[in-house]
Amino acid sequence: MAEDGGVERIQAAMAARSAVRGWSTGAELLALLRAAHDAGWLSRLRNGATAAELAGSSGIAAGQVTDALSVLGNAEVAQAHEDYWLLTPAFAALVDGVAGIELPAVLAAVDLSRSEIARVAEPVRRLGGADALTLAEDSGLRVTAGTQTLFGLIHEALPEFRELLEKGGPLLDVGSGVGGFLLTTTSLFDRLHAVGVEVVEEVAAELRSRAHQAGLAERVEIRTLDARELTDEGTFAASFWAQPFFAAEARPGTLAAIRRAVRPGGLLLMQELFPPLTEQAGSRDRLDQLFHRRQGATFGRSAEELAAEAVAAGFRDPEIVETPLGRLVAVRR
Repeated sequence: MAEDGGVERIQAAMAARSAVRGWSTGAELLALLRAAHDAGWLSRLRNGATAAELAGSSGIAAGQVTDALSVLGNAEVAQAHEDYWLLTPAFAALVDGVAGIELPAVLAAVDLSRSEIARVAEPVRRLGGADALTLAEDSGLRVTAGTQTLFGLIHEALPEFRELLEKGGPLLDVGSGVGGFLLTTTSLFDRLHAVGVEVVEEVAAELRSRAHQAGLAERVEIRTLDARELTDEGTFAASFWAQPFFAAEARPGTLAAIRRAVRPGGLLLMQELFPPLTEQAGSRDRLDQLFHRRQGATFGRSAEELAAEAVAAGFRDPEIVETPLGRLVAVRR
């Protein structure tokens, strides 16, 4: 007879089994959400639909749809209203793709994250073009009235930076992604001209497409290159650096290139996107840290650390500002 360590170890194994089954809940909810999206149910639930209507369109039993809707209701994806179901306001906004926050992009980013975490026993790798675009599309926003209001509030908290943009800049945006900051900011200031720097060709192509769609192509120049290769000297009045997505080894050279490109007295802006982890941090934050480490990127750098990093690169007068997008750091050339 095999030795199992007694009742306590059996109970411990049962507890661990229950924990693993609990973790599977999120994965199964994602699978259900994806299936409901692919079947067209979520689109129909925007305006309300019954279980029988959804079942009829899919050729399955109404009871199966009722069970699925019950799960979606418990997950606050949909709400029951007498004899029909309706998406909750939050998921209606997601299904509608408000401001470019789109369910297919979210699901693609979730798939990418899961794939990268599964490679934890493999060496670090930088994301390829298609994967980088997936991440950029999930993180980015489109130019809409709502995003203009949001970014307007941010610029109100940064009067000196805003004044430079009102005068026409020019603005240097480093690590532009699909242009959430670059394009929305440019749309707010009629005189502003800007240059966006994006190293990934596929992401830069999407950025150019979005600039055309927003009617900003004549005022926004997109350069596909490593930011360290910038040759501008004293060209820009202001700069924004999407620093969380830069590999640790690229940061000093990137800051040096930005400093050369910005005029004396000009400003550089950075965002504390991922605050440093604390001992109380949950699994989500720790998984995010692992994902970014897999890309060789720096994760969890505080506003204070960003300010010190910029000062070490030759910038001065650091200021930390609270905004609707969290803490921003402004430093002077």
